[in-house]
Amino acid sequence: MDLGFDVVVTITGIVLVFLILVLLMAIITLEGKIFDSMNAKKKAAKEAAKAPAAKPAAKPAAPVQQAAAAPAPQVEAGIPGDVVAAIMAAIHAMGNGKYTLKAVRRSKNGWGNAGVNDTTAPF
Repeated sequence: MDLGFDVVVTITGIVLVFLILVLLMAIITLEGKIFDSMNAKKKAAKEAAKAPAAKPAAKPAAPVQQAAAAPAPQVEAGIPGDVVAAIMAAIHAMGNGKYTLKAVRRSKNGWGNAGVNDTTAPF
């Protein structure tokens, strides 16, 4: 075979692969923009539907009362405050504020149990 033909086929294949990758990237980006605009329209429609239902602002707004603060969690001795704060923040963020932390206790090392289960598991 001719070496020039092999080089042309190789370069053509590489160029074709990269062109298709760029085309796929453009298609995915375009789809993302389309879905973002659709979500923005839905959100605007929801807000527009809520706006007329809202009471007129002629009356002075009553002061917003804060919900009763959740009691402080029971923390086992030896657990630093920053660890408790990080756990509370994670629970609040993942639960959208629906959940509260009641207690923080140390547990047994789960990695040791995982090792025992892994080595003694039946086939």
